[in-house]
Amino acid sequence: MSQSIAALKAVVSGLTQPGGQFEMGDTQINGIQYKSYKNAPATLTEIYQASTAFGDAPFLVYEDETYSFKEVFELSQKLSARLVQQGVKKGDRVAIAMRNCPEWVVAFMAVTSAGAIAVALNSWGEADELAYGLTDSGASLAFLDGRRLELLSDKLSDLGIKAVAVRVENDLPANTLSWSQLLASPAAEQTVDISADDSAFIMYTSGTTGRPKGALTSHWTAGQAVMCGSMAGMVVASQHPKTIEKLMARAKPTAIMLSLPLFHGSGLMTVIFSALRNGTKVVMQPKWDPTEALKLIEREGVGTLSGAAKMIWDLLEHPDFDQYDTSSIFNMTGVGAAQPETLVKDILTAFPDNFTGTGYGMTECNMFATLNTGPTYLENKDSVGLPYPVTEIKIVDEQGKELPIGEVGEICIKGPTLVDGYWGKPEATAETIIDGWLHGGDIGYLGENGLVYVCDRKKDVVIRGGENIYCVEVESVINAHTCVDECAVFGVPHERWGEELAVTLRLKQDSDLSEDTLKEHVSRHLARFKVPTYVKIISEPLPRNAMQKVLKHEVRRQYLEKLA
Repeated sequence: MSQSIAALKAVVSGLTQPGGQFEMGDTQINGIQYKSYKNAPATLTEIYQASTAFGDAPFLVYEDETYSFKEVFELSQKLSARLVQQGVKKGDRVAIAMRNCPEWVVAFMAVTSAGAIAVALNSWGEADELAYGLTDSGASLAFLDGRRLELLSDKLSDLGIKAVAVRVENDLPANTLSWSQLLASPAAEQTVDISADDSAFIMYTSGTTGRPKGALTSHWTAGQAVMCGSMAGMVVASQHPKTIEKLMARAKPTAIMLSLPLFHGSGLMTVIFSALRNGTKVVMQPKWDPTEALKLIEREGVGTLSGAAKMIWDLLEHPDFDQYDTSSIFNMTGVGAAQPETLVKDILTAFPDNFTGTGYGMTECNMFATLNTGPTYLENKDSVGLPYPVTEIKIVDEQGKELPIGEVGEICIKGPTLVDGYWGKPEATAETIIDGWLHGGDIGYLGENGLVYVCDRKKDVVIRGGENIYCVEVESVINAHTCVDECAVFGVPHERWGEELAVTLRLKQDSDLSEDTLKEHVSRHLARFKVPTYVKIISEPLPRNAMQKVLKHEVRRQYLEKLA
């Protein structure tokens, strides 16, 4: 074991000692024993209440608006009371479909404070995708911004859902209140008993069936994930002492730029919950704009910014990059896929004291499984790091048998951050979480040094700019076109986005279909980021195995060979 790995393990061991902040114990859930943090908040409401200690310190910055921790908490509690008065009961599902904005955070806090389950919908989805999430979750109420309200206005009555329009005041459809109308009425204080076992939120993730599944997280599980985030912060800091020394000398508090969507665990869990715990200012943009981001970095003293590789390069290669003061940055990281080596070099060239590292996680474990940082990362950039102390990792073969060190198989995760399951889908839950182990579909191995290595994805999924695109979902839309006989959707390498989406397809006899027409067809049914960038039309059948399954790897290989 190298000195850097030994030092990293020693830091983690020290943090988890008895009597310390991250002291561990054992917790039984459904007869299965998990390691857990003894001092984790039992509910999200504990985190919200504790954040009031930061008082008038700025919490959310959005364009020219600033909201303090006190203001956000008080607003969320008023909204929570109004929701209860509107008939929202414990366990009801309340959806949020908006771009990043302060109201998203307030609504989430209000819903979970009322004992209801917040349903975070992908705001990039089209009408059918959003409607599916509302129907699947059984939501009775939805917070919608202008664009989402426009997409769903004709569907709300059929779905039987009430809506709250955010930053929209006029020409509201039936059964819709504006945000200001909802908050204008007086609201008596409502006390809802929230327990650790209560469900807190649903985040949607897709699977190989192509239909998105709602991953359900309890208040207790969220608290455990928040503790992993806190531990990550301390471990990363310990591996960059010179950077921390410089930060301590600064008079101005640092800020986080929220460049990731809040309907992703990376946005909600690692940014908002972390900020609530630590009193950190969060700077928001309604949509990604690199020029505006540079202005905000300078104006707000942004220190942390995580985003897809493309977003990071948007900043580093911006023609006016040198015109802005970006000296506050100390933690710029590419996320959503493995960081290209060139990106790491470019970041360190621009910010020599920048934190270095990566991690591994997914929606089903609330983003926290492993961490790699500091010297260990620089020496082992091909690894996603060590498991968190409450997390166990094993590698299994196709029969579920555990494999020895060094052998490649499916990565399985066990820990207190695992979701309770998929909402309304017990069979999918039973297939994915077996005896407390999450079978997430990634392929990898454990090294002799204890590090985890990810080699491939068992799931047929493309990660484009941090967004998961499940190929079967796109294939089902393409195959529905009357001209298409068969198709195969896959990912091809892309330096900026990580991967780009490509499709190889064969048309039915005597059919004619242009590339633009196909893309237009997909865009009518799916979000824009799911529309294939590359389209290849062939005349011969797609290669298949003896079971008539399309040999996706062969289709991809043939495509890449022609590109080369």
